[in-house]
Amino acid sequence: MPAHRIKINPIVLAAAPGIALLVIFFAIPLANLTVRSLTDPEFGLGNYKAVLGSQTYLRVGWRTIWISFLAMSGCVLIGTPVAYAIAHSKRRALVVATLAVLGLSFLTSSLIRAFAWMILFGAQGPIVAILNAAGLDVHTLLATQVAVVVGMIHFLLPIYALTAFAGFRNMPFDLVVAAEGLGASRWYALRTVYFPLALPSIINAGSLVFVIALGFFITPALLGGPSEMMLGQLIAISISKFGDFGFAAAAGVLLMVITLFLLSAVQWVFRAGQRQ
Repeated sequence: MPAHRIKINPIVLAAAPGIALLVIFFAIPLANLTVRSLTDPEFGLGNYKAVLGSQTYLRVGWRTIWISFLAMSGCVLIGTPVAYAIAHSKRRALVVATLAVLGLSFLTSSLIRAFAWMILFGAQGPIVAILNAAGLDVHTLLATQVAVVVGMIHFLLPIYALTAFAGFRNMPFDLVVAAEGLGASRWYALRTVYFPLALPSIINAGSLVFVIALGFFITPALLGGPSEMMLGQLIAISISKFGDFGFAAAAGVLLMVITLFLLSAVQWVFRAGQRQ
């Protein structure tokens, strides 16, 4: 009898490597983290009760969400005009140069960037000198929330701009031209025609950088102080100083759950607004 060939959907074949990577580097570590949070040192919800009952963890958790929100907001305010400009600019050389600068920024580690900001924000740095020359009595900007947020924006801005650019370049700019032809100003046409259509790209890019910001460690560790400590630092301290892997795993799982809840809430509100 002739052998029957098993037909595999080409889409499944194309997606198989990506799915395998997700399983190996995401699903399995996540499952291990969850199991560790429930079994170390003993089976139960003790680690979760300890995290939720710790005022320190709750305070640092809310601070992490707040600082991440500020960093995301800064990326949206700065990166949206940049993404719009490179998506619809007719100067090809300028577009290529801007994309190259944004792309090359990924070659610089977050550690080097944080050290650069330490110099700029330090007591002998140029930013403090300018502020003092303007009449402000500033000794240093290190160990402040401003330094942490600025350092995070510096790292996240290229990610936001490139992600938003990918959506903006497919936007029908002819609608803006048509609105201007009917007598609308450029700003009015952008505000009422273009940006409502671009809002999904802005939300997706903002959500991406917000999730990344929640896990920041090096930037707040170098630019911030104890009052700017974020959850990633506190989890690292739980492991390195106290060896409490179960407690740290529970904190990590709770951070992931909170992140998924916030992202789902944003998507739900956005879709509800679209339906109305």
